[in-house]
Amino acid sequence: MKRPLRPAALDFDESGTPRSIEFDDVYHSVSGSGQARHVFLYGNGLPARWAGSRAFVIVELGFGLGLNFLATWDAWRTDPQHCARLHFVSIERHPFEAGDLATAHTRYPQFAALSAPLRSTWPPLLPGCHRLHFDEGRLTLTLVFADVVDAVRGLRLGADAFYLDGFTPDRNREMWSPATMRALSKLARPGATVATWSVAASVKESLSAAGFVVDKRPGFGSKREMLAGRFAPRWNVRKTPPPVPQWPERRVIVVGAGLAGAAVASRLSARGWRIDLVERRATAAGSVSALRAAVLQPHVSRDDSVLSRLVRAGFLYSSRACAAALDDSSQWPPRCSVLQLADGAENETRVAATAAMLALPRAYAEYVPRATASAIAGARVPVGGWWFPQGGWLKPAALVRAQLASAGETSVRLGCEVATIDRAGDLWRASDGERVIAQAPVVVLANAFEALRFGDIGASALRLVRGQQTFLPSPPFRAPRVVVGGDGYILPPIDGTAVVGATYDLDSMDPETDANSHALNLRRAEHMLPGSTAGVDRVGLAGGVGFRCVATDRLPLAGAMIDIAAARAQSTSLTGAQARDLPRIPGLYAAFAFASRGLVWTLLAAELLASELEGEPLPLEGDLVDAIDPGRFALQKLRLGTL
Repeated sequence: MKRPLRPAALDFDESGTPRSIEFDDVYHSVSGSGQARHVFLYGNGLPARWAGSRAFVIVELGFGLGLNFLATWDAWRTDPQHCARLHFVSIERHPFEAGDLATAHTRYPQFAALSAPLRSTWPPLLPGCHRLHFDEGRLTLTLVFADVVDAVRGLRLGADAFYLDGFTPDRNREMWSPATMRALSKLARPGATVATWSVAASVKESLSAAGFVVDKRPGFGSKREMLAGRFAPRWNVRKTPPPVPQWPERRVIVVGAGLAGAAVASRLSARGWRIDLVERRATAAGSVSALRAAVLQPHVSRDDSVLSRLVRAGFLYSSRACAAALDDSSQWPPRCSVLQLADGAENETRVAATAAMLALPRAYAEYVPRATASAIAGARVPVGGWWFPQGGWLKPAALVRAQLASAGETSVRLGCEVATIDRAGDLWRASDGERVIAQAPVVVLANAFEALRFGDIGASALRLVRGQQTFLPSPPFRAPRVVVGGDGYILPPIDGTAVVGATYDLDSMDPETDANSHALNLRRAEHMLPGSTAGVDRVGLAGGVGFRCVATDRLPLAGAMIDIAAARAQSTSLTGAQARDLPRIPGLYAAFAFASRGLVWTLLAAELLASELEGEPLPLEGDLVDAIDPGRFALQKLRLGTL
C-alpha cells in the first residue's frame, strides 16, 4: 500500500453545491444531473451508441458523488434498446464515506431509487478494485480507489467511452497529464469516444497527442463549451485491448462441483452461458467444501503484499456475494467477526505498528490489545492481535448449494468421472472413458490437484495437503463467541459444536480422521484459549478431513491455460515475455489451487474467468491478474531458459 486512502471531506459552496476543500473546486455545476447527461452521456453519443450491443464499457476519471454513474444507470435502465450488460469503471483517489454520500445524495431526489442501493453496497475505503453488481448483475460498477496514472495502467479492459471529470486541470494536473491520456488510449477500442467539461488547451493537446480527435461543442450551464471526440490515431497503434472472444456457442464444461466449480457455474450462468458441471463424487461440495465450516477473513501485511491485496479483493467481493446468496443467518452469521491473535508479544508490537502505519478502516481491520481481544472473544486469550469485524465463518456446502440453485441452465452430473478431454474442431469433448459426457467450446478445470491430468503448467509447483478439523461439543469445551485464529482457528459453537482446525499434513493422504491430528488441534485450542479444553473427553472425538491444493507461492491459478508445447517452441522469443504474451490453449481455463482460502478466492476467480470469457473488464488490477496466471511458473522458467 503506497499510502493510505484519504477520504474526501464533504463541503458546500454558497449555492449549496458540493465542493472539494483539497482542490478548492466544485464537484459539478449547480445542476449536477443535467451536466452529467449533457456533457458525458450526450457527449459520448449515448444512449444511441450502446443500442443493441451485448456489452458496453465506460471508463470514468473522477467518481466524486457518483452523479455521472447514477445518470448513466438511469438512462440505461429506461432505454428499451439498451445493451445487455453495462460496465462502468470509475477511478477515484479520494472517495467519500458512505455517510457523506447519503448527505450529498439528498440533493438529488430524482436518483433516490438508484443512490440507495449504491450506498448500501458501498465498499470500505481501501485501495484497489471494488466490483459491485446491480440490476441482477446486468450493470456492473468497478470502483478503483488509487492514484489515477497507476489505476489506468492497471486496468485490463477495452473501453467504448471515456468520461473525464476530474477537478480543473490547474489544480489536478496528474489527472489531465499527457501520461494519463496516453494510458487511456491503450484501453480504447476502435471508435471509442471521449467527453469532458474542460476546454483547457493543455487538455485538448494531451488528448490529441494520445490519438483522440476532439473539438469544442456547446457546454452546459455557465460553461459555454466542452470537449468531445473519438479515438482515431493517425499512426499504427501497437498496444490495443484484446478483442472480445467469439465462441461458437456460449456453453462450458466445468470439471469439479466444489466451491470453485459452483462459483464458475454461477458467474457464467449470470451471463447466459449453458453449463455442464461434472463431478466424480456422488455429491457436490466434496473434499474441502464438505468440511463443516470454513473461515472468511482478510490478510494484512506491513508492505501490503500481493497476497494481502489479493486476499483483500477476494474477501470484499466474497463478503458481498455470500451476504446476497445466503440470507439464512444459521449459515452466514451476521457480525460474527474474526480475532486473529498475534504470534507472541513481539509480533503483537509489530501488529500494532502496522495498524498505525496503514491506517486501515476500523470496520475492516483493527489492532486490539489483549484485554480488548479477550472481551471480544468472550474468553481469556494470551495476546492481542488483529480484529476483523466483518469476518466470520460459513458452511461451504450451503454456499455451493446456493450457487448451483442460481446457476440457471446448468446440467449437474454427479458420480461421473472425466477420464479424458480432447479437442475436435472448435469443441472440447469430455469423456468418461467409454462415451462422451459433454462437449462445448470451453472447459474450466475446477477440480483442484486433479486438474493436472488435463493441463500442464510447466512446473511441479502444486501439492496436495491434508487438513483435519476436530468437532468439540460446547460445553464442555469453552468456545469463543467469535472466530479466534492464530496457530489454527476455533469457531463459535455451530449447533452446539465448536470446530477446531485445521492441520496441515504434508505427507498424509489418509481420508479418515486420526487421533494424532485431534490431539494437535486440542493443543492449538488450548494455546489460543487457555483452559478451554479442560473438560473435554479426548476419547472418540469426531472430525472431518479435506485436502487442499496448494501452489508453492500460496496463490491460486485462475485464467487461460498455457500451451506448454507452443511455449517451448517459442522459448527463444519469450525470454523477456510478460504473462499476456504466453501462448494459450484455446478454450481451456483454470480455477484451482485455492489452498486454505477457497471462501476468499473462488468467487472472485469465477468472476475473473467469466469476464475473460466475455471480453469484459477484469475485476482485478493487472499485476494481480498476472500473479495468479496459470502460466506464471512456466514464465519464470522461460525467463531463465529452463522450460
